[in-house]
Amino acid sequence: MSSPRVLAVDSGAGHVACGLFSSAKNGRLVLEQFALESFNPDASLEAQWTELVSQSLSAAARRAGASGSAVLSVPGHHTLTKFVKTPAVDKAKRDKVIQFEAQQNIPYPLPEVVWDYLTVSDDGLDLEVMLAAVKLDVAEALCHSIQDAGVSASSIAPSTVALYRSFKYNYPDASGPVLVVNIGARSTNLLFIDGNRFFIRTIALAGNSVTQTIADELKQEFSHAESLKLQVLGGTSDLPESSPARTTVLHAAQSFIGRLHMEITRSTVNYRRQNGAEQPATIYVTGGGSLVPDLTTTLADKLKISVEVFDPLRNVEVSASAALARDYAPVLADLIGLAVGNAAGEKSFTLLPPAIGEAIAFRKQQPFYIGAAALVVLALALPIVHFNQRAAVSAEQAQLLEARLQPLRALKNADTANLAKIETLKNEITAIQGLVESKSNWINFFTDLQQRLVKVQDVWLEKLQVLRPAPGDTVTASAGGFFGADTSGANNASVQPVATVLRLNLSGRLLDRANPTSKVSPDSLNRVRSLLASFADSQFISSVEKETFNTNQPGILSFDFILVVDPKKPL
Repeated sequence: MSSPRVLAVDSGAGHVACGLFSSAKNGRLVLEQFALESFNPDASLEAQWTELVSQSLSAAARRAGASGSAVLSVPGHHTLTKFVKTPAVDKAKRDKVIQFEAQQNIPYPLPEVVWDYLTVSDDGLDLEVMLAAVKLDVAEALCHSIQDAGVSASSIAPSTVALYRSFKYNYPDASGPVLVVNIGARSTNLLFIDGNRFFIRTIALAGNSVTQTIADELKQEFSHAESLKLQVLGGTSDLPESSPARTTVLHAAQSFIGRLHMEITRSTVNYRRQNGAEQPATIYVTGGGSLVPDLTTTLADKLKISVEVFDPLRNVEVSASAALARDYAPVLADLIGLAVGNAAGEKSFTLLPPAIGEAIAFRKQQPFYIGAAALVVLALALPIVHFNQRAAVSAEQAQLLEARLQPLRALKNADTANLAKIETLKNEITAIQGLVESKSNWINFFTDLQQRLVKVQDVWLEKLQVLRPAPGDTVTASAGGFFGADTSGANNASVQPVATVLRLNLSGRLLDRANPTSKVSPDSLNRVRSLLASFADSQFISSVEKETFNTNQPGILSFDFILVVDPKKPL
């Protein structure tokens, strides 16, 4: 009997990869068919992401000859992960306890998300779990979009979980704590593994960061900067060595490596402090961003840790028809993890929307329903003959009524079509407005924030949280209205447009180099106060609220504050 096949689809921020897997007699995975399609990873195209995934998957599935049910991944920038600890309870009560923790830790109403959990450790006293969630509308849109390619989702896994399974499968003999760094287009997943325990952190520093730096420096469109980056860093560019464009790309890449080193250091320190873990003995890098020249050697030199390239095909047999996969190995870690699936004894884990899961369960039961229906039909055969005769008479009467209803139905259909057009136009206007207002404000805001931190020096942020506006927390919009229309006329006197007030909760620390073992100096406190006061001059901020300072830790000044976003520059 042939082994069951698994169709895996890795939907990333800038590519779609699909692979058809089977199991060899020795238990190893066999990659039988493979195809990959790339698309523009520009964050400003987020509203079109599922459409781009659908188009790319259609082309990839045709080349790979793949169709049917598939295991699907969700990229890191769409996934929320939280690690929580609770007292150990009976398994019968565990789901209720974890659901309570989910309500406390997931910053959205649970009906608006699809969430699940994995057990990280259970020693009988304490239970540590990883909560993972994705917005319900994102998961449903992704599932519906891939149906156009002849593929249906049977399960959805976060890319972080797929990365963990991929490493455990390919490096079963890895000893000691390790760190796996998967650098994607829009996010980077940091995966700390120590035995069977793991911890995940997703950061926004990724390949797009290099592209955006190049675009800003050369005043180019994002797509042009992305192409230039790939050519220069991939060694296919014809630009001379002294070209300003080439120099800009190389400088952007080196700057990215420096920032990544800082993020790895900060994340490692926090992870070790919170979990009492040891320093990772080895770092494995993967993802498209891992192809940046000198990345491994520079990180190894700065971190004083062995840095290796993660090989996702280490324990995978690649058939001749899928040989192209070896050329794309740096971006296949998540795809392999999807094919590996749940470990033996591990609870089922999926972020599949409930409605789609119920539809799959119904399809599995259809043969039984059909059989039962056949029995009912046989039992009612004789009565059906009688009712057929009566139905013929009713059919004649129905035809007469149908002739009278036809004009009314035509009017109803016309009304329905017009209402659908109106709703479509409303949705397009809303989408365009959102894109126009927020396309570049987030990028510019983070640039402004980084510049202010650099001026102060020895200061960093540990948290940036978007606070949902409280009911009624609004302000009157500008005189130009939301679309620049004149709102001063008599018709608008009674109704003024309002804009929602958005707040950002930030926490950070400052290192007092002059007083590393004693209470921080007044000068350090003044530096932080000056930093917070400077935000009032930002074009994105209207005011600073709830400033708090903590000087209890020697050499460290902790601070927390809230930035009120100016509605005229929405984020």
